[in-house]
This record gives sequence, C-alpha cells and structure tokens, in this order.
Amino acid sequence: MNTDAEAWLAEHEGELCSFLGEIVSIPTVNPPGDHYTDLVGRLEAKLREIGLSTEILTVPREIAAEVLPPGSADLPRHNLIGRWEVGGQKTVQLNSHYDVVPAAGRWKHGPFSGERDGGWIFGRGTADMKGSLVASLFAVEALRRTGTLPRVNVELAFVADEEIGGELGTGYLVTHQGKPPDFAIVCEGGAAGKIGIGHNGIVQLEVTVLGKGGHSAYPSRTVNAFERMIALVSRLEPELKRVIADPRRRFATPSGEDLEPVVNLGGVFGPGKAAKVNIIPGEASFTIDRRLTPAEQAPAVERELRQMVEVAAAKTRAGIRIRTIHTTAPCSLSPRALLPQAFRRAVEGVRGGRARFSVNRGATDMHYYARKRGVDTIGYGVDGKNIHAIEERIPVKELVTTARVYARFLRDFTPESRKGG
Repeated sequence: MNTDAEAWLAEHEGELCSFLGEIVSIPTVNPPGDHYTDLVGRLEAKLREIGLSTEILTVPREIAAEVLPPGSADLPRHNLIGRWEVGGQKTVQLNSHYDVVPAAGRWKHGPFSGERDGGWIFGRGTADMKGSLVASLFAVEALRRTGTLPRVNVELAFVADEEIGGELGTGYLVTHQGKPPDFAIVCEGGAAGKIGIGHNGIVQLEVTVLGKGGHSAYPSRTVNAFERMIALVSRLEPELKRVIADPRRRFATPSGEDLEPVVNLGGVFGPGKAAKVNIIPGEASFTIDRRLTPAEQAPAVERELRQMVEVAAAKTRAGIRIRTIHTTAPCSLSPRALLPQAFRRAVEGVRGGRARFSVNRGATDMHYYARKRGVDTIGYGVDGKNIHAIEERIPVKELVTTARVYARFLRDFTPESRKGG
C-alpha cells in the first residue's frame, strides 16, 4: 500500500520527468567538467524551494590543478549539500554525482534532450545518474509536502567528478564536510531487486618502455622500444593470469555470485611524441587495468603489479617507467548490518518479492565513505539502459518507483533499531 508520500510521487510523475529532462539538458560532460556551475545553481534553487538549507563546497583551484589535466582545473568543481534537520540523533546522506560521460554516435533522441518518448526518458545521464539524483530529491520533497517526518536528519549530496574517479567530488566532500553522516546511500551500484553492499577496486598503471630512437634506414645504433614492449608484455601476460587465477583472491557475494580478479592490458597504448612511420620508436607505452575483489587490498596489488612489470622488464633488458594512473579501494559491508537490512525492507515493501545483496563489478563512490570515514554505505539507484552508450534511457515507471523506495526507507528507518530481517 502506498504511503501519502508515495502517492504524492505517483501523482507528480510529470514533474519528476520534467525536472529530469531539464537537468539532462545541462551538459555536465566530464572530461572536461563543463556547465557544473549552471547545474549546481539550478539544483540549489530546487533544494531551497522545498525548504532545505544548502552548502556548496567548491574545490580550490590549486587542489584541482594537482588532480586534473592542464586546462580542466579552470573549470570549477562544486559539491552541493542540502540538509533537512529534523532533530534526529543520526543523519542519512543520499549521494548522487551529476557529471556525465561524453556523448558520441548517432542518437535518435538528442543526447541532451531529456526527451520523454512513451514510457521512457532519453539522454546522457538519465541512467548514470541524474535519474537517481532526481529520485532522491523528489523523495525528500514528497516527504516534506505530505508532512511526513523521518526519524533521521537527511542530507542530499550532489557531487562532481565521479566519472574520473571522484577525488574532487565525494572524495573532497567526505574530507572537508566536517561531521560525516552516520549512514550513506550512494544512488548507484544497485537497482531493482539488487542492493549494492560493496564494489570491486581498481589499480591502473601506465608502463613506458624506453629505447633509443632513430631513422628506420639506420637501425644499428637504435633500440626499438616497440619491440621491447612486445617482449615485456609477452612475459608479463601469462604471469598476470596465473596470479589472478588464485582462488584465494575470489570473493563470494551474498547473492551467490563469485567475483574474480580481472586484468586488461593495453587499453591505451602507443609510441612516444616522436612518432612517424620512418622513425624507430624511442618510447612505447601501454596501460594495465587491474580490477580487485573485496578479498584484495589495493596497495598490495599495486606493489605486486609493479614488481611483476620490473621482473619482466629485467628479463627482456627493457628500461621502463611506471606511473600510477588511478587506484580505488574495494569495499564491502556485511548484509546483516542495520542499514542494508532496513533498506531491503523498503525495497521489498515497494517492489514486492525478495531483494538480494550484491557487490558491483565496477566501482562507485561508496569506498570514500566506507574507507575514509568508516561510514556504513550501500548503493541503490534507478535501473536504466545503455549506460555510457547511445540512446541511454530510463523507464518513467522506474524513476517513480525508485523515488518511492527512497521515501519509504527515509520514513521507516529507525537507526536505534537493531532488528534483522
């Protein structure tokens, strides 16, 4: 049975769709990080309209310049918090990132149209993850419009830069917000009947193989870095696959999935700057993208990778440089903890059936809360289609249903309760 807040959401379906279309039309594409100020201004106005206090944490340019490539640091990184203080002893924060990946290819519906066509809303970011952002925002509005008072203080966090690792978004927020929330819901990493309680980790390296360049007609005094790279990778690949096949690195999820480490060599590869068909390359580079299960630790995996590359380089007499591109720690919360059990009851109450707990094979911003601040965190958002692809879209029904789940959870969550389920 619908609560008053849930009935309000169903009655205001058109407003949810309209607002989602509006914010999809603001192309917050990252990289480089366009139009953040425009979108945050619109979101802040909406938060104030429904009666929340607001705070914007903008990353200082000097900090942004340490993380971002040249030019991007001039584009501001804003993190917006809306607060609803109800006098509760605990606070729940719902986190959504507002940046989106670039849109390419031929779309039937414009990538930034936010067009509603039948039972679907189309556009870049509808599924990842402006749809979830709107669902969380309107869930709070529904509670306020119907006079439904939660037992916890509620925060809505709208953050930058998740699509490039989140260091200046959620990473900056959890470090500089002051008092962290007691519980966090990252509005992706689970959907429909699956609740995310963790995600895999990432270690990404760039390996540059050094040679001695020269004219291809006079190879005697040169060292072909491309050939050395091929030899190095040929030794490295079988060793990498042997290591990640170790059953001790696997992780069994509560939903019955068996997660295994994976590795991708050469997602990006190429010569050095002096690249020409008649020049013997003096440099060649390739990347390693290693995905970790929650049974592994990112620092240990990075050390292991570096050592394996160095051993392969020594055996092939290749000079090398190794650069860390990005690391994300894996994380996982016990499904028996208070937060996932309470959220499961909300999902089952709204959707029916039995909800399951899962661990995301990719990565989200959950680890910033779990690892940096020790905050119990789950992931759950709108179930969309074609994420990061042409004709990205979400069902209208799914947008409203997800908002109902958030509203049901916020209405019923009693953090002092220790009842399982």
